[in-house]
Amino acid sequence: MFCVANLATAEGDSFADLVRNAVTGAGYAVLAGVALGCPAGRAMRRCLGAGWATPGGVRLAALALPFLTYAAAVLIGGNGFVAAFVAGLCCARTADGPGDEHLGLVRDAGHLMALAVWFTFGALIAEEFAHGVGLPVLAYALLALTVARMLPVAVALTGTAHGGAERAAIGWFGSRGVTSIVFAVLAYTRLDGDDAAFVVNVTCATVLLSVVLHGVTAEPAARWFERRPRNPAVPAGPDGARRTSE
Repeated sequence: MFCVANLATAEGDSFADLVRNAVTGAGYAVLAGVALGCPAGRAMRRCLGAGWATPGGVRLAALALPFLTYAAAVLIGGNGFVAAFVAGLCCARTADGPGDEHLGLVRDAGHLMALAVWFTFGALIAEEFAHGVGLPVLAYALLALTVARMLPVAVALTGTAHGGAERAAIGWFGSRGVTSIVFAVLAYTRLDGDDAAFVVNVTCATVLLSVVLHGVTAEPAARWFERRPRNPAVPAGPDGARRTSE
């Protein structure tokens, strides 16, 4: 996705220029996210604890934070999506006083926006796959759901208490595609001709396969983990269930 973004915005043509632009944009985004997220979380906790704000006002502030951070990051040349994500992490870390009540409106708005994204995804599929799906696109989608996702996850979990089954489940049941659809729509609006069509086709095929394959295998896998003896080295969640089985 860094490469796709730079196809539309990079000033240089070399690979080094693309990497430098991507790293710079991510760096500025992290700075913006930390600079806004941490003070915002502390301010929410302080204002609610001192009675300067109502719970409804704190919820509105939490909803405004990602939009403000996105705009600030773009203003200094950073990646707005990365900045909003980092700001959310920092805010949740520092706003521990109000619990998670301040996130209620954010969750509702996020759910509504996700529905809009899936609606857009359906329109894209109908348009892009009207004449069928090419074998290279289908092959890439299968690789993205298996090797390209599961192998890095397995490597990242090396040295943890998770066994092979847990690692495979975490690698297989990843994100369900909302973020990928957003990036595909951005690429579709910024790229031209065949480049835009290829990116959208690959993304749509990957997400559609994810919806089908993950949807079909989710319940059998969950039931298998439920019957399986719990690994005592893996921490349990607040409800007593293993985190990996979720």
